[in-house]
Amino acid sequence: MNQAHGWRRDLFLGLLVSLISGFLLALGAKILTITAPALTARGVPVWLSIAVVAVTAFIAFALAHHLNRRTPQVFMVISAFVQTNWLAGLLDNVVWSLDRHNIDLVVKLPPHDYSGQSQILQLSRLCRKRRSYIGGLIIAAQPELVKDELTSFCKSCHLPTVFVDVRPFSSGDAYPPGTAFVSCNSEEIGERAAQWVAKEMLERGNKEPAILVVGGDAQEGRHVRFEARIRETLPSSTLSINLLGQFSRERARDIVDQHIRQLHRRGDHLDVIYCTNDQMALGAVDAAQGQAVAGNRQDGLVIVGVDGTDEAVAAIKSGATPFKATIVQDTRRVAETAVDVLLRLRAGQNAPTETRIPTTIYPMQ
Repeated sequence: MNQAHGWRRDLFLGLLVSLISGFLLALGAKILTITAPALTARGVPVWLSIAVVAVTAFIAFALAHHLNRRTPQVFMVISAFVQTNWLAGLLDNVVWSLDRHNIDLVVKLPPHDYSGQSQILQLSRLCRKRRSYIGGLIIAAQPELVKDELTSFCKSCHLPTVFVDVRPFSSGDAYPPGTAFVSCNSEEIGERAAQWVAKEMLERGNKEPAILVVGGDAQEGRHVRFEARIRETLPSSTLSINLLGQFSRERARDIVDQHIRQLHRRGDHLDVIYCTNDQMALGAVDAAQGQAVAGNRQDGLVIVGVDGTDEAVAAIKSGATPFKATIVQDTRRVAETAVDVLLRLRAGQNAPTETRIPTTIYPMQ
């Protein structure tokens, strides 16, 4: 996505610049041709006439440069965009935040979702065109596998870069100069989800709930902290963890569908499904409703998601599904903070290496 006016504007400006600069240069040459003999006859040196033409040429160049100056651009690299509605909301807010500073956004989508190597290829191309940008935003894919390549990109491009959502490096001292990270805290998300589940189960008098966690191989803190906290607050619970969901609604639906079938064959019951994003939580809803139609009802089942997307909030509000809560990440606040940090880095100002945006829970308890 490029928010510039497009090739028509560039073509128009190019033609306008050519016409004006050409006219001024032709005018200067004409003046020199006409006036040089007369000025020489009056004792005015030729060099003065040449100086006049030189000044005219300089003015033409300066005007051309001013007219042809493009709006500054920031790139944003996103993985798995088509699977994650939260990213769509984040993108909208990044565009809005940059537009306030008269900066255009260029979005790069790697051809293979969640592929770190595919993303590195995109970054390599961006590095070759680094003069086109004043900085960039990156949602890293598989950073644990490509951290050396991410470091190399940041050091070689010399562009201020802010990583968003997925933490690229395991410690603050690993960040290259001119880089930063802005996101909600994955551990806080897992903590909030676990607190909600524990409170809900204890209020129901259920101290031994069967809980299924559906996640992916990113945002580890969301499921690791959830598991640790649940084992503290509900030590008699049964936890099953599946990290093959990859933040996909379809994958989560298949995982939950298979899990409920297995429980039904054993005569067991499922009480809680915690999914580490709302898309997977909606997939869990699809599976639970499909199994209910097939006669495998899970009465009292509650589903908890992460992100606070519009579709998730609507499902919770309806009260017609097992979807009961979501941990909300404020996309506007994340976007505004990321843009602010990027511009501070661009200006050579101090900026925190890592900034965490607080989360909330919907509905509020």
